[in-house]
Amino acid sequence: MKPARTLLRLALSLAGFLGTLLVLETAFRAAGVSVGTVQINRRAVRRSANPRLQFELKPDAAAHAEVDYHINSHGMRNPSVADEKPAGVRRIAVLGDSIAFGYWVAEADAFPRQLEALMNRGGLGPVEVLNFGVPGYNLEQETERLRVDVPRFAPDFVIVGFCLNDLKSLSHEHGLVMDRSERRRHIAGRLWDSLLERSILVSWVEYRLVQLEARREFVAAKNPVRGGMFPGSPDDQRRELSSRFGAISELLRSARVPGLVAVFPMFGNRLAHYPHVELHRTVVEAAREAGLLAVDLLDCFKAYDFRDVRVDALHPSPMGHRIAAHAILDAMCAQGALCEGQAPRVGRSCTSYRPDEFPQVRGY
Repeated sequence: MKPARTLLRLALSLAGFLGTLLVLETAFRAAGVSVGTVQINRRAVRRSANPRLQFELKPDAAAHAEVDYHINSHGMRNPSVADEKPAGVRRIAVLGDSIAFGYWVAEADAFPRQLEALMNRGGLGPVEVLNFGVPGYNLEQETERLRVDVPRFAPDFVIVGFCLNDLKSLSHEHGLVMDRSERRRHIAGRLWDSLLERSILVSWVEYRLVQLEARREFVAAKNPVRGGMFPGSPDDQRRELSSRFGAISELLRSARVPGLVAVFPMFGNRLAHYPHVELHRTVVEAAREAGLLAVDLLDCFKAYDFRDVRVDALHPSPMGHRIAAHAILDAMCAQGALCEGQAPRVGRSCTSYRPDEFPQVRGY
Protein backbone atom coordinates (compact mmCIF):
# COMPACT_ATOMS: atom_id res chain seq x y z
CA MET A 1 0.00 0.00 0.00
CA LYS A 2 2.87 2.41 0.71
CA PRO A 3 3.92 2.76 -2.95
CA ALA A 4 0.29 3.40 -3.90
CA ARG A 5 -0.06 6.11 -1.23
CA THR A 6 3.21 7.69 -2.35
CA LEU A 7 2.08 7.74 -5.96
CA LEU A 8 -1.27 9.23 -4.93
CA ARG A 9 0.45 11.98 -2.95
CA LEU A 10 2.75 12.72 -5.88
CA ALA A 11 -0.22 12.80 -8.26
CA LEU A 12 -2.14 15.18 -5.98
CA SER A 13 0.92 17.40 -5.55
CA LEU A 14 1.46 17.50 -9.30
CA ALA A 15 -2.24 18.24 -9.90
CA GLY A 16 -2.08 21.04 -7.33
CA PHE A 17 1.05 22.46 -8.91
CA LEU A 18 -0.41 22.35 -12.41
CA GLY A 19 -3.66 23.83 -11.14
CA THR A 20 -1.75 26.72 -9.57
CA LEU A 21 0.11 27.33 -12.84
CA LEU A 22 -3.20 27.30 -14.72
CA VAL A 23 -4.73 29.83 -12.33
CA LEU A 24 -1.66 32.07 -12.62
CA GLU A 25 -1.63 31.76 -16.42
CA THR A 26 -5.30 32.74 -16.55
CA ALA A 27 -4.70 35.68 -14.19
CA PHE A 28 -1.70 36.90 -16.22
CA ARG A 29 -3.70 36.78 -19.43
CA ALA A 30 -6.69 38.56 -17.86
CA ALA A 31 -4.42 41.29 -16.49
CA GLY A 32 -2.62 41.76 -19.81
CA VAL A 33 0.78 41.29 -18.17
CA SER A 34 3.68 42.52 -20.30
CA VAL A 35 6.53 40.18 -21.15
CA GLY A 36 8.73 43.04 -22.25
CA THR A 37 11.51 43.29 -24.74
CA VAL A 38 12.27 39.56 -24.64
CA GLN A 39 8.93 38.94 -26.31
CA ILE A 40 9.70 41.56 -28.95
CA ASN A 41 12.92 39.72 -29.73
CA ARG A 42 11.23 36.31 -29.86
CA ARG A 43 8.34 37.33 -32.09
CA ALA A 44 9.79 40.10 -34.22
CA VAL A 45 13.49 39.27 -34.70
CA ARG A 46 15.19 36.46 -36.64
CA ARG A 47 18.68 35.42 -37.73
CA SER A 48 19.78 37.05 -40.96
CA ALA A 49 21.29 35.28 -43.95
CA ASN A 50 23.58 38.30 -44.21
CA PRO A 51 26.57 37.60 -41.92
CA ARG A 52 27.23 41.31 -41.47
CA LEU A 53 23.71 41.93 -40.18
CA GLN A 54 23.57 38.69 -38.12
CA PHE A 55 19.93 39.31 -37.20
CA GLU A 56 17.04 41.39 -38.52
CA LEU A 57 13.38 42.22 -38.03
CA LYS A 58 10.88 39.66 -39.32
CA PRO A 59 8.68 41.06 -42.11
CA ASP A 60 4.98 41.25 -41.16
CA ALA A 61 5.71 40.27 -37.54
CA ALA A 62 3.83 41.51 -34.49
CA ALA A 63 4.52 41.44 -30.76
CA HIS A 64 2.76 42.80 -27.73
CA ALA A 65 4.76 43.91 -24.74
CA GLU A 66 4.46 47.36 -23.13
CA VAL A 67 2.83 48.50 -26.39
CA ASP A 68 2.01 46.84 -29.70
CA TYR A 69 4.92 46.38 -32.07
CA HIS A 70 4.17 45.79 -35.77
CA ILE A 71 6.79 45.18 -38.45
CA ASN A 72 5.84 45.95 -42.04
CA SER A 73 6.50 43.77 -45.08
CA HIS A 74 9.90 45.45 -45.61
CA GLY A 75 11.15 44.60 -42.11
CA MET A 76 10.66 48.06 -40.61
CA ARG A 77 8.70 49.26 -37.60
CA ASN A 78 6.89 51.61 -39.89
CA PRO A 79 3.54 51.93 -41.66
CA SER A 80 3.37 50.19 -45.02
CA VAL A 81 5.37 52.03 -47.63
CA ALA A 82 5.74 51.65 -51.39
CA ASP A 83 9.13 50.74 -52.85
CA GLU A 84 8.87 53.57 -55.32
CA LYS A 85 8.89 57.04 -53.82
CA PRO A 86 5.63 58.90 -54.58
CA ALA A 87 5.92 61.93 -56.83
CA GLY A 88 6.51 65.14 -54.91
CA VAL A 89 7.38 63.34 -51.66
CA ARG A 90 10.76 63.56 -49.96
CA ARG A 91 12.01 60.63 -47.95
CA ILE A 92 14.21 60.46 -44.87
CA ALA A 93 15.73 57.12 -43.83
CA VAL A 94 16.52 56.67 -40.12
CA LEU A 95 19.17 54.15 -39.05
CA GLY A 96 19.74 53.17 -35.45
CA ASP A 97 19.20 50.69 -32.66
CA SER A 98 16.40 50.24 -30.10
CA ILE A 99 16.14 54.01 -29.63
CA ALA A 100 15.22 54.60 -33.28
CA PHE A 101 13.10 51.42 -33.26
CA GLY A 102 11.22 52.81 -30.26
CA TYR A 103 11.53 50.37 -27.36
CA TRP A 104 8.77 50.95 -24.79
CA VAL A 105 6.82 53.53 -26.82
CA ALA A 106 4.06 53.40 -29.43
CA GLU A 107 5.22 53.60 -33.03
CA ALA A 108 3.69 57.07 -33.36
CA ASP A 109 5.71 58.28 -30.35
CA ALA A 110 9.17 57.19 -31.59
CA PHE A 111 11.27 60.05 -32.93
CA PRO A 112 11.16 59.01 -36.63
CA ARG A 113 7.37 59.33 -36.72
CA GLN A 114 7.39 62.47 -34.57
CA LEU A 115 9.94 64.04 -36.94
CA GLU A 116 7.69 63.21 -39.88
CA ALA A 117 4.73 64.83 -38.12
CA LEU A 118 6.70 67.96 -37.21
CA MET A 119 7.89 68.41 -40.79
CA ASN A 120 4.51 67.83 -42.42
CA ARG A 121 2.66 70.05 -39.94
CA GLY A 122 5.42 72.63 -40.12
CA GLY A 123 5.08 73.24 -43.85
CA LEU A 124 8.10 71.19 -44.95
CA GLY A 125 6.14 68.27 -46.40
CA PRO A 126 5.09 66.08 -47.90
CA VAL A 127 7.76 63.98 -46.16
CA GLU A 128 7.97 60.26 -45.38
CA VAL A 129 10.33 59.16 -42.62
CA LEU A 130 11.26 55.48 -42.89
CA ASN A 131 12.37 53.77 -39.68
CA PHE A 132 15.19 51.26 -40.34
CA GLY A 133 16.08 50.99 -36.63
CA VAL A 134 16.71 47.48 -35.27
CA PRO A 135 17.11 46.79 -31.53
CA GLY A 136 20.70 45.87 -30.71
CA TYR A 137 22.32 47.12 -33.92
CA ASN A 138 25.73 48.76 -33.80
CA LEU A 139 27.37 51.10 -36.30
CA GLU A 140 28.70 48.23 -38.41
CA GLN A 141 25.25 46.66 -38.78
CA GLU A 142 23.65 50.05 -39.44
CA THR A 143 26.18 50.65 -42.22
CA GLU A 144 25.33 47.30 -43.78
CA ARG A 145 21.63 48.06 -43.59
CA LEU A 146 22.33 51.36 -45.33
CA ARG A 147 24.13 49.44 -48.06
CA VAL A 148 21.64 46.63 -48.69
CA ASP A 149 18.18 47.83 -47.62
CA VAL A 150 17.94 51.60 -47.89
CA PRO A 151 18.86 52.47 -51.52
CA ARG A 152 15.74 51.02 -53.17
CA PHE A 153 13.58 53.48 -51.24
CA ALA A 154 15.48 56.42 -52.77
CA PRO A 155 15.91 58.56 -49.63
CA ASP A 156 16.69 62.25 -49.94
CA PHE A 157 18.34 62.33 -46.52
CA VAL A 158 19.66 59.81 -43.97
CA ILE A 159 19.74 60.17 -40.19
CA VAL A 160 21.89 57.95 -37.97
CA GLY A 161 20.60 57.87 -34.39
CA PHE A 162 23.80 57.31 -32.40
CA CYS A 163 23.67 55.81 -28.92
CA LEU A 164 26.88 55.73 -26.89
CA ASN A 165 26.87 51.92 -26.90
CA ASP A 166 26.93 51.77 -30.72
CA LEU A 167 30.63 50.94 -30.79
CA LYS A 168 29.99 47.60 -29.10
CA SER A 169 30.73 44.56 -31.23
CA LEU A 170 27.85 42.46 -29.87
CA SER A 171 24.57 43.35 -28.19
CA HIS A 172 22.20 41.78 -25.68
CA GLU A 173 19.68 41.29 -28.51
CA HIS A 174 22.29 39.45 -30.55
CA GLY A 175 22.78 37.05 -27.65
CA LEU A 176 19.05 36.37 -27.40
CA VAL A 177 18.79 35.54 -31.10
CA MET A 178 21.84 33.28 -31.08
CA ASP A 179 20.70 31.46 -27.91
CA ARG A 180 17.28 30.85 -29.41
CA SER A 181 18.81 29.58 -32.64
CA GLU A 182 21.06 27.19 -30.71
CA ARG A 183 18.16 25.87 -28.60
CA ARG A 184 16.14 25.01 -31.68
CA ARG A 185 18.77 22.50 -32.77
CA HIS A 186 17.57 20.16 -29.99
CA ILE A 187 14.17 18.65 -29.19
CA ALA A 188 14.19 19.91 -25.60
CA GLY A 189 15.02 23.41 -26.79
CA ARG A 190 12.24 23.35 -29.37
CA LEU A 191 9.76 22.19 -26.71
CA TRP A 192 10.91 24.99 -24.39
CA ASP A 193 10.51 27.57 -27.14
CA SER A 194 7.05 26.21 -27.88
CA LEU A 195 6.12 26.67 -24.23
CA LEU A 196 7.50 30.21 -24.25
CA GLU A 197 5.41 30.96 -27.33
CA ARG A 198 2.21 29.81 -25.63
CA SER A 199 2.56 30.73 -21.96
CA ILE A 200 2.47 34.31 -20.74
CA LEU A 201 3.47 33.13 -17.26
CA VAL A 202 6.59 31.27 -18.42
CA SER A 203 7.52 34.14 -20.75
CA TRP A 204 7.17 36.59 -17.87
CA VAL A 205 9.46 34.51 -15.64
CA GLU A 206 12.05 34.31 -18.43
CA TYR A 207 11.70 38.07 -19.00
CA ARG A 208 12.41 38.82 -15.34
CA LEU A 209 15.43 36.54 -15.24
CA VAL A 210 16.88 38.06 -18.41
CA GLN A 211 16.09 41.52 -17.06
CA LEU A 212 18.09 40.88 -13.89
CA GLU A 213 21.04 39.56 -15.89
CA ALA A 214 20.90 42.53 -18.25
CA ARG A 215 20.91 44.91 -15.29
CA ARG A 216 23.94 43.20 -13.76
CA GLU A 217 25.83 43.32 -17.06
CA PHE A 218 24.88 46.95 -17.65
CA VAL A 219 25.94 48.09 -14.21
CA ALA A 220 29.19 46.12 -14.41
CA ALA A 221 30.21 47.11 -17.92
CA LYS A 222 28.31 50.13 -19.15
CA ASN A 223 27.33 52.22 -16.15
CA PRO A 224 25.76 55.34 -17.69
CA VAL A 225 26.79 57.59 -14.83
CA ARG A 226 30.32 56.66 -13.77
CA GLY A 227 33.46 55.65 -15.56
CA GLY A 228 34.35 55.39 -19.22
CA MET A 229 31.94 53.97 -21.75
CA PHE A 230 34.51 51.99 -23.73
CA PRO A 231 37.96 50.53 -23.20
CA GLY A 232 40.84 52.24 -24.90
CA SER A 233 42.02 55.82 -25.10
CA PRO A 234 40.08 58.74 -26.60
CA ASP A 235 42.36 58.42 -29.64
CA ASP A 236 41.28 54.79 -30.06
CA GLN A 237 37.64 55.84 -29.85
CA ARG A 238 38.15 58.60 -32.40
CA ARG A 239 39.86 56.23 -34.85
CA GLU A 240 37.05 53.71 -34.52
CA LEU A 241 34.40 56.39 -34.98
CA SER A 242 36.22 57.91 -37.95
CA SER A 243 36.38 54.50 -39.63
CA ARG A 244 32.69 53.75 -39.05
CA PHE A 245 31.44 57.19 -40.04
CA GLY A 246 33.77 57.19 -43.05
CA ALA A 247 32.10 54.00 -44.34
CA ILE A 248 28.66 55.58 -43.95
CA SER A 249 29.80 58.81 -45.59
CA GLU A 250 31.24 56.94 -48.57
CA LEU A 251 27.96 55.12 -49.19
CA LEU A 252 26.01 58.37 -48.97
CA ARG A 253 28.48 60.24 -51.13
CA SER A 254 28.20 57.66 -53.91
CA ALA A 255 24.40 57.99 -53.77
CA ARG A 256 24.61 61.81 -53.53
CA VAL A 257 22.51 61.79 -50.37
CA PRO A 258 23.39 63.95 -47.35
CA GLY A 259 23.38 62.46 -43.86
CA LEU A 260 23.24 63.57 -40.24
CA VAL A 261 24.42 61.87 -37.03
CA ALA A 262 22.21 62.61 -34.01
CA VAL A 263 23.97 61.81 -30.71
CA PHE A 264 21.64 60.66 -27.92
CA PRO A 265 22.65 61.06 -24.28
CA MET A 266 22.41 58.41 -21.59
CA PHE A 267 19.61 58.99 -19.10
CA GLY A 268 21.15 57.57 -15.95
CA ASN A 269 21.37 60.74 -13.88
CA ARG A 270 21.04 64.52 -13.90
CA LEU A 271 21.79 65.82 -17.37
CA ALA A 272 23.07 69.11 -15.98
CA HIS A 273 26.05 67.14 -14.59
CA TYR A 274 26.40 64.73 -17.49
CA PRO A 275 29.60 62.62 -17.38
CA HIS A 276 30.08 61.91 -21.10
CA VAL A 277 30.31 65.41 -22.58
CA GLU A 278 33.77 64.77 -24.02
CA LEU A 279 32.66 61.54 -25.69
CA HIS A 280 29.73 63.38 -27.28
CA ARG A 281 32.14 66.00 -28.58
CA THR A 282 34.38 63.28 -30.02
CA VAL A 283 31.43 61.64 -31.81
CA VAL A 284 30.25 64.93 -33.31
CA GLU A 285 33.75 65.90 -34.46
CA ALA A 286 34.37 62.46 -36.00
CA ALA A 287 31.07 62.61 -37.88
CA ARG A 288 31.79 66.07 -39.25
CA GLU A 289 35.34 65.15 -40.24
CA ALA A 290 33.83 62.26 -42.24
CA GLY A 291 31.66 64.72 -44.16
CA LEU A 292 28.41 64.15 -42.25
CA LEU A 293 26.24 66.71 -40.50
CA ALA A 294 25.96 66.18 -36.77
CA VAL A 295 23.93 67.34 -33.77
CA ASP A 296 24.46 66.72 -30.06
CA LEU A 297 20.97 66.20 -28.63
CA LEU A 298 22.29 66.80 -25.11
CA ASP A 299 22.03 70.52 -25.77
CA CYS A 300 18.23 70.26 -25.72
CA PHE A 301 17.87 67.43 -23.20
CA LYS A 302 19.89 69.08 -20.44
CA ALA A 303 17.09 71.61 -19.93
CA TYR A 304 14.94 68.82 -18.42
CA ASP A 305 14.81 66.56 -15.40
CA PHE A 306 16.20 63.26 -16.71
CA ARG A 307 13.25 61.37 -15.17
CA ASP A 308 10.82 63.21 -17.45
CA VAL A 309 12.59 62.34 -20.70
CA ARG A 310 13.48 58.67 -20.20
CA VAL A 311 11.90 55.26 -19.82
CA ASP A 312 15.17 53.72 -18.66
CA ALA A 313 18.85 54.65 -18.71
CA LEU A 314 19.08 54.18 -22.49
CA HIS A 315 15.63 54.82 -23.95
CA PRO A 316 13.69 58.08 -24.22
CA SER A 317 10.09 58.46 -23.16
CA PRO A 318 7.51 59.80 -25.66
CA MET A 319 8.47 63.30 -24.47
CA GLY A 320 12.16 62.46 -24.94
CA HIS A 321 11.49 61.26 -28.48
CA ARG A 322 9.69 64.54 -29.25
CA ILE A 323 12.61 66.57 -27.94
CA ALA A 324 14.96 64.50 -30.12
CA ALA A 325 12.78 64.96 -33.22
CA HIS A 326 12.59 68.71 -32.59
CA ALA A 327 16.34 69.05 -32.08
CA ILE A 328 17.08 66.99 -35.21
CA LEU A 329 14.73 69.14 -37.28
CA ASP A 330 16.34 72.34 -35.96
CA ALA A 331 19.78 70.97 -36.82
CA MET A 332 18.71 69.91 -40.31
CA CYS A 333 17.32 73.37 -41.06
CA ALA A 334 20.26 75.19 -39.48
CA GLN A 335 22.66 73.15 -41.61
CA GLY A 336 20.67 73.62 -44.81
CA ALA A 337 19.11 70.16 -45.16
CA LEU A 338 15.59 69.79 -46.65
CA CYS A 339 14.36 73.14 -45.32
CA GLU A 340 15.49 75.27 -48.28
CA GLY A 341 15.79 78.38 -46.13
CA GLN A 342 12.30 77.96 -44.68
CA ALA A 343 11.92 77.74 -40.90
CA PRO A 344 9.51 74.99 -39.79
CA ARG A 345 6.32 76.24 -38.15
CA VAL A 346 6.79 74.45 -34.83
CA GLY A 347 5.93 77.46 -32.69
CA ARG A 348 8.17 76.59 -29.74
CA SER A 349 11.71 75.59 -28.82
CA CYS A 350 13.06 72.11 -28.05
CA THR A 351 13.35 73.12 -24.38
CA SER A 352 9.69 74.11 -23.87
CA TYR A 353 7.85 70.77 -23.54
CA ARG A 354 5.98 69.57 -20.45
CA PRO A 355 5.52 65.98 -19.19
CA ASP A 356 1.72 66.33 -19.06
CA GLU A 357 1.66 66.73 -22.86
CA PHE A 358 2.79 63.13 -23.43
CA PRO A 359 1.87 59.55 -22.51
CA GLN A 360 3.63 58.20 -19.43
CA VAL A 361 5.58 54.94 -19.90
CA ARG A 362 7.21 52.78 -17.25
CA GLY A 363 10.38 50.82 -17.87
CA TYR A 364 12.23 48.49 -15.55
